[in-house]
Amino acid sequence: MRALMKIGKGEGGIELRDIAEPEPKDDEIKIRVHAAGICGTDLHIMKDEYDVTPPMVMGHEYAGTVVSLGKNAAGFSVGDRAVSLTTVRTCGVCPACESGQFMHCETRKAIGTHVDGAFAQYIVVPAGKALKVPANVALDEAALCEPLACVVRCVVEMSTAKAGDYAYVSGPGAIGLLALQVAKASGAVVAVGGTAADAERLKLAEKLGAAATIRVDLEGAEARMKDFTGGAGFDVAYECSGVAASTDSCVRALKRMGSYVQIGLYGKKIPYDFDLALKKELSIHTGFTAAKTTWRRALRLLEHGLVDLSPLISAKLPLADWEKGFDSLIRKEGLKVLLVP
Repeated sequence: MRALMKIGKGEGGIELRDIAEPEPKDDEIKIRVHAAGICGTDLHIMKDEYDVTPPMVMGHEYAGTVVSLGKNAAGFSVGDRAVSLTTVRTCGVCPACESGQFMHCETRKAIGTHVDGAFAQYIVVPAGKALKVPANVALDEAALCEPLACVVRCVVEMSTAKAGDYAYVSGPGAIGLLALQVAKASGAVVAVGGTAADAERLKLAEKLGAAATIRVDLEGAEARMKDFTGGAGFDVAYECSGVAASTDSCVRALKRMGSYVQIGLYGKKIPYDFDLALKKELSIHTGFTAAKTTWRRALRLLEHGLVDLSPLISAKLPLADWEKGFDSLIRKEGLKVLLVP
């Protein structure tokens, strides 16, 4: 089968290769990949800004159909539509595993970074790390369940947006537009900030329920933020762009004793005005991965129409056109690109 692989350490090193189809072990299921999304993490991998274990097949956002099962794989049948967690192998005995937070196991192995992922026709994963896709959810949308789960982890589980809170989302990319929808589903009144380059994305944010959009690169942006919140400042801010200036904007926009939530991945060290955060007594939350319960919550949001992923899909490309997909995201010409094996 054809697979998009990170061949070695260093910048670049990504190639489309022919490899053998994987076969499921006793506890695994084999999934025919319907589509797999290009993630910001994949761009970091390409730039050598994210730790990986090459050679391996890239890709961790996907959905597909079960085609075969190992003899001990329970809970699935051939033909079931499925997604899976990214963390697929752990030690099972460390404090993180025993507490159910296995994605923080020190020996964790994740698809697309440590073991073969979903930029291929087939993927095998442990049955216990997979979930069925609700019947009314399209597989294209289900392929984006992983970033949705990460956002649910940050917005709902690691922090809380309460009904009536003023929430600020900085960065209207795919993650920011997901954060907007999840915060809105939690009852928050949401404003989304972006720059001139984000004009079309800010329009989409309004269609997805943003109460206001703010051009942060224009004079008077901070004043508009204060006006939006009645002068009080935001109760919670979600940094979704992974840019230092965005972090600064969030800290300044928050009210005293507000909550700062880091969702975006920087890929490098950044300067940070921790004194201002300290003086405001901000609560700082982060989120990087998701538990199985998080995924169930994300699938429930999709099943009941509380989050709409279809407007985030900018293009579907054959796997052979992966470079075109990567380039479009680097140039911010789209939100989410799906690769179809």
